[in-house]
Amino acid sequence: MSTVSKTSSAVLAAAAVGVGVMRVLQVERYHRRKLALQAAEMHQAWLSDVASNETLRAAWAPPGEKLTSDDYALLVHCNRQVSLLSAKFRAGLLDRHALRVQARWLMEREIGRTYWREFSSFREQEAQDRVDRLFNQVLADEYIAFSAPDTVAA
Repeated sequence: MSTVSKTSSAVLAAAAVGVGVMRVLQVERYHRRKLALQAAEMHQAWLSDVASNETLRAAWAPPGEKLTSDDYALLVHCNRQVSLLSAKFRAGLLDRHALRVQARWLMEREIGRTYWREFSSFREQEAQDRVDRLFNQVLADEYIAFSAPDTVAA
């Protein structure tokens, strides 16, 4: 076998391995995305249960909060919206611009600002990666844009 043939064979083999590795990475990324969306679906169902069930609301209300059960139910519903936006952003169904539009819509409403004021620090603590941190930053930016200077969380 000539040197050119050996080189060509080596290049082809390396290309085939590279394609195989890329395919495995794509399948893994797809699988992680699918699992994230399934987890988000379960989370949405759980939040729906909490929002609609007085006993669950009482059990899961933040300790020491002075919220009425109805007010907490509204915040749980807002959490559903925020969680949906987060899942869509993570899955690539919203780009940064579309997320900002949705976050602005949310923060135009008092319930959105109240939710963010009460729970943004928890969302920041639970952020796992740059996607979560970017999501939180976009919501925080829109919160600041629609909040009076004396109500912005530190």
